[in-house]
Amino acid sequence: MPQSEHDVSNRAIVASHYNSIPTVNLELRKQSAIIKLKSFNNWIKSVLIASYVSRGDKILDIACGKGGDLRKYLTGGVKEVVGLDLAENSIKDAQKRFSELRNRVLDARFYTCDCFTEDIGIYIEPKDYKADLASIQFALHYAFESEDKIRKLLSNVSAHLKEGGVFIGTTTNALYLKKKLSIAPDLEFGNSVYNVRFEKKVCDGVYGQKYWFYLLDAISDCPEYLVHFPTLVSLSKEYGLELLFKKGFHEFYEENLLKSQFKELLFVMKVIDQEGLGPGSDEWEAAGLYLVFAFTKTKKADYI
Repeated sequence: MPQSEHDVSNRAIVASHYNSIPTVNLELRKQSAIIKLKSFNNWIKSVLIASYVSRGDKILDIACGKGGDLRKYLTGGVKEVVGLDLAENSIKDAQKRFSELRNRVLDARFYTCDCFTEDIGIYIEPKDYKADLASIQFALHYAFESEDKIRKLLSNVSAHLKEGGVFIGTTTNALYLKKKLSIAPDLEFGNSVYNVRFEKKVCDGVYGQKYWFYLLDAISDCPEYLVHFPTLVSLSKEYGLELLFKKGFHEFYEENLLKSQFKELLFVMKVIDQEGLGPGSDEWEAAGLYLVFAFTKTKKADYI
């Protein structure tokens, strides 16, 4: 189905935003006003990936950005990574990051592609690439602009994921957002590090439930969409994907905090500093905007 002018406009806004984000070195990243929130989000991704990745795996990294998860895959001993992203500049940065990895024992290649509107098999070589693990981090909510987009995403994942493989990700928590909206005096809420602005008070639809999101030092007023998770679950079944779990960031943190290897990682990744301090209250509130999920590929999809 041809994309509407509205779809193209929102895609352009998102692509422009991510294309405009400059690449900064480690020292500059440490100076971010929300460094502990960024570190916490990175810890969440590390725990999620480590929970499902195995040595020798093939990875499909959808909306891979600048390749920020490459080291996580390297640590997990994966064999191969295919990364795809809408933003051309992000793909160039990902290629550069991969070329600069030391002692790399994995192969990685990257493609500029809109995984929500295009068949990724057009880009991937070989076209029959089958991953053990597919990942989409902080991006699935963009696909809920329309049914066509979320179906295309699920079709792409299913077509390139082995049976028994796992599809993991992080995305926005619609229930948390709607709860915040219900007690907001108007269509807007947030704190010192984030702001959410809805276009209407009632958000009972499934697709295109749009709001504008700002995150200090990270996201500059981009359009996002509520993820209707029951619909995601039901549609995923049509593509041979069964839900394993979904949990909010806060719950996922509490659950994995008790595991020694992940608790130690909190200090290694500087989520908790030498004084024992973690993210501030405003950063912690912002972390609650997100959830983690995992699906498994159980059978051949009904629709691909």
